[in-house]
Amino acid sequence: MQTKIIEKVGSIGAIMGALACPICFPKLALVGLAVGLGVLAPYEGYMAKGVQVLFVVALIGQIAAYRQHQNRWLLSLSALVTVLLFSGYYIVPSSLLLQLSLLGLAISSIWLVVEQRRCAKYGAQPT
Repeated sequence: MQTKIIEKVGSIGAIMGALACPICFPKLALVGLAVGLGVLAPYEGYMAKGVQVLFVVALIGQIAAYRQHQNRWLLSLSALVTVLLFSGYYIVPSSLLLQLSLLGLAISSIWLVVEQRRCAKYGAQPT
């Protein structure tokens, strides 16, 4: 139960933070403005740091959940998108890398839900 909460807080928080960060995620900022997150634009620097922290929290949740589902592909995807995010911020500043990492985070979160349901139904079996 704890791993579900940790991973979900990281994933949902990172996505919400990205919606409020117009420079980092310009295409998502339109959605964020539509739902009223535009008021957070003056705090964009803090939001960018928050997104990075929440990506790490989501990765920690994925690592903790790995003990249950034993799916190396899922853990690898989570690690890859976290590395991709930090690469997009610090190595090759690119909005495209940031958006791809956010998409990968959403995919890995959905995949984790599917894996956890599979493990609950059939028992944990390494894949």
